Amino acid sequence: MISKQAMIIVNPSSGEEKSSLFIDDTENMLMTMGYQVTVKETKKESDAEKFAVEACEKKVHIVSVMGGDGTVNEVLSGIAEKEYRPVIHIIPLGTVNNFAKALDIPLKPKEAIQVLENPVERITDIGKINNTYFINLVNLGAIAEATYEVTSEQKSKLGSLAYFMEGVKQYTKQDTFIVTVEYENEVKQLEAMLVLTTVTDTIAGLQHVMREVNPDDGYLHVFVIKQISGFDSVSMLSNLWNGMLKDHQQVAYYKAKSIKIDTNPKKVANIDGDEGYPTPLSLSILEKHIKVLSQKN
Repeated sequence: MISKQAMIIVNPSSGEEKSSLFIDDTENMLMTMGYQVTVKETKKESDAEKFAVEACEKKVHIVSVMGGDGTVNEVLSGIAEKEYRPVIHIIPLGTVNNFAKALDIPLKPKEAIQVLENPVERITDIGKINNTYFINLVNLGAIAEATYEVTSEQKSKLGSLAYFMEGVKQYTKQDTFIVTVEYENEVKQLEAMLVLTTVTDTIAGLQHVMREVNPDDGYLHVFVIKQISGFDSVSMLSNLWNGMLKDHQQVAYYKAKSIKIDTNPKKVANIDGDEGYPTPLSLSILEKHIKVLSQKN
């Protein structure tokens, strides 16, 4: 009799390098459930994606991912368009953990491990951008590019506040650009400070900031934030807090299955927190594509 297969993919640099503390707990839990477990630790960029591809080829039933949004992105990119895709179990160890928050996955690692005991299986969308994938958000603009300046030391000390501080620095420069959005035979062109394309309702660690977005609704949601004054920024924060970003007078909102975005001058996309492609961008949605384990409400 062939035993069920499980794989644990670990980013040892996540969670202040404390991932090793949780490997044994996860492995023991999976073995108790009857799985034969393989543990894979990443050493360099794209290792998690490579391990995920291997899990598909071996028809592993469940993949437990220990890391932040970047590691989860790599794993989901690895399985995204495979014929066989394992169920994903996430143990959040990152700075922000947007994807885990959006799917109501416990943020405390020990509680996330316990999800295995009595899980809810959620089927979620993921986005495709050019030849790669995103699970949360694609940003365009100087504020988005500012996140590249955040060091590992800043993330360890300040968490998501580190990204906010760098964003504020760029906001004060009021850098704007022309963005062109093409969707469903429509073309929109306007001046912007920031463009957000999202598949979840969570930004910078804040959940439910866009009430019209659900991770399984089958759409890309685009928010173009125009040039804003200090007063506008205060009211926009209020809108974010209340889940009403698209209702702000300085926000243009579009919703579609596929979208093309270009800018003048050219901008480099921030994809799930990492540096990505320069514009132009071609984006689409893979509907109800990934099975992820979450907790019961």
